[in-house]
Amino acid sequence: MTVLVTRAAQDSEKTIARLAEHGINAIAAPAVEIRPCGEPDLPATCRALIVTSTNAIRTIAGRAELSSLLGIPLYAVGDRTADAARQAGFTQVRSASGTVGDLAGLVRSEIAPREGVLVHVRGREVAGELGGELASAGYTVERRIVYESVCADRLPEAAVAAMETRAVDAVLLYSPKSADYFGRLTAKAGLSGRLADLTAVVMSLNVADRARAAGFGHTIVANRPDESALIESLERFLKGRLKD
Repeated sequence: MTVLVTRAAQDSEKTIARLAEHGINAIAAPAVEIRPCGEPDLPATCRALIVTSTNAIRTIAGRAELSSLLGIPLYAVGDRTADAARQAGFTQVRSASGTVGDLAGLVRSEIAPREGVLVHVRGREVAGELGGELASAGYTVERRIVYESVCADRLPEAAVAAMETRAVDAVLLYSPKSADYFGRLTAKAGLSGRLADLTAVVMSLNVADRARAAGFGHTIVANRPDESALIESLERFLKGRLKD
């Protein structure tokens, strides 16, 4: 059984390695490409950084002005983003291990609105309204847009060949945008008709809606919005296929 992984190229490799540990064959099919947004100024100082994406950490890692921020508290939406922050040199990292709502709750529980400015380091488009939620609670939140997600040029040849031969059993989709882009790329490859027979294993109900709009005939939503839950859902689906 074969699974397509639609994450950006640098993340697909990690997911494919995780799937291999579970005995699942996977092919990289990046639907999203991450591009830095110029050279936005990072803050000289602030009360804390809030980060909702590993891509944000990856984009700013190694920048000269980052050295003055490494000792500032950094609040990450999940454990994977927190790990990336530690690898980039941040020494005070806290993980909400969940959603944007969980992250906002963690910040509110540990920082008072009067204590200073929070800086949200983020992509051009983000899921949820973290800045707005914190601002409504009295916090001053500045944003720094450091990257954007764009549609990849095309699907890799290996992914196209697997779809053409009907060797694909499932597609992992992480965001509404990745669902939209994957649908666009399959159409570009002349493979839109294949989606009706495929199952999209997705991160949330919003992603499921976009996957169906893209043409997928079946969707499975993970129990939690993280990759471990996504893989658990995928394993259950594949085991069911084997029994059939």
